[in-house]
Amino acid sequence: MSGFILVGLLGIEPSLYAPEAHVLPVYDSPRLRVNLTIQLKPKKRTLSMSHGTRIGYNARYMPRVKRAEKLKEYDLETRYLGERIDLRKVQENLKNYKFLNHNHPLVVEIGEDQYAVLTRFGTVSLWNVKESAARAFLKELAPYVETGSVLHRHIDTLKIFIGPGEEHATFEDLFINKLDTEKIKIISYVSAQSVALDRYEEEINVHLHELGRVVAAMKAGGKTRFDQSEILQQVGSVLSVKQRTVSQLSLFDKPDEAWDKEDIEWLYDKLRSEYELRDRFDVLNEKIDFLSENNALLLNYLSSQRSNFLEIVVIILIIVEIALFIVELLKA
Repeated sequence: MSGFILVGLLGIEPSLYAPEAHVLPVYDSPRLRVNLTIQLKPKKRTLSMSHGTRIGYNARYMPRVKRAEKLKEYDLETRYLGERIDLRKVQENLKNYKFLNHNHPLVVEIGEDQYAVLTRFGTVSLWNVKESAARAFLKELAPYVETGSVLHRHIDTLKIFIGPGEEHATFEDLFINKLDTEKIKIISYVSAQSVALDRYEEEINVHLHELGRVVAAMKAGGKTRFDQSEILQQVGSVLSVKQRTVSQLSLFDKPDEAWDKEDIEWLYDKLRSEYELRDRFDVLNEKIDFLSENNALLLNYLSSQRSNFLEIVVIILIIVEIALFIVELLKA
């Protein structure tokens, strides 16, 4: 019965088929036996069912299997260079390179299918750039990078595949259908935010370690070896981390491209989720609040100590003045 159904669906006359064929059993049971027969001819193939009904079709109607296309690969490496990059001076002075845009982040074409993306908060993202070309470019870029007193070396890598198929992203790999300047900007921007967060997390962890030594010293001997200027310097450093994280990284501001195009918005949100930028900022913010509270306690402690010292000095001066007055009375 299934043979007649298939003939009806295909709309082909049973007389089209050759009687000779090779029979292969494809389904066997006590109640039903189905055999499949395939006969190859120059322009015709024949299928038959052992029920007595044959099925034929022209070979030109057979679906062709599309060969898998090779995906284009990009290796992305984002490095932290310093506190700030002057993008305006970079565009004015690096005349040997082609700039694909003139806003932030700045996309620079190093060579064929090789790009560098610069951010104002001190990172560079290199796309398929060989090490020799990267060294040459970074050497030319160095005069426009503002570095701090401490060098921070943080690197993030990502492998990008371009080609047909379902788009998806992980922490290490990204699969997208096509690549353009806007996507290069967004991918590099999120990677740069992650690297900058690593740098700020490192600085806050250093302050936490210093606070731990102070607390340990107070616990062991009840004495502290720091003054108010050191505490104020620490407070300023901690607050500057929070200010740079909020204002420069713009973690809460969606790029303009993400507002205009749905595919860019999906890419931006997906990468932010994979890099856990919001969660990492929340943890960093909690550490900053913890340091701020403890530094405030230490400042209050130092202030009370200074007040006690001044009170003692005043008392001593009063005693000295009374003593001198008594001496004058005795002489009189």
